[in-house]
Amino acid sequence: MDGMIAMLPAPLQQLSSHIDFQGQKVAERTYQVILTLAGIIGFFVGYSTQQLSYAMYTVMGAAVFTALIILPPWPFLFRKNPIVWQTPIEEQEASSSSDNEKKDKKKETKKTK
Repeated sequence: MDGMIAMLPAPLQQLSSHIDFQGQKVAERTYQVILTLAGIIGFFVGYSTQQLSYAMYTVMGAAVFTALIILPPWPFLFRKNPIVWQTPIEEQEASSSSDNEKKDKKKETKKTK
């Protein structure tokens, strides 16, 4: 994703391009509801006018409308619940604990033999 953002013009690179997990759920449900309703409405429009093209235009218009709503990461819709990441463990602490774990495993294997 960073490579794609690097190809954008400089002003667009400053825009945020992430959404949280709850935002993904909202986005998916939104597009499902809009496209389903558009399909039903498009069917009835096409049936009443006896024009398949009207039904297709209705569904395609709803797809464009849905894309305008879903694709931008709107902060008021898709970024309400930011992810709180854990703080990283210092590298020295991690390496010393992994060394201790290796020693413990060696002791356990010797005891079981």
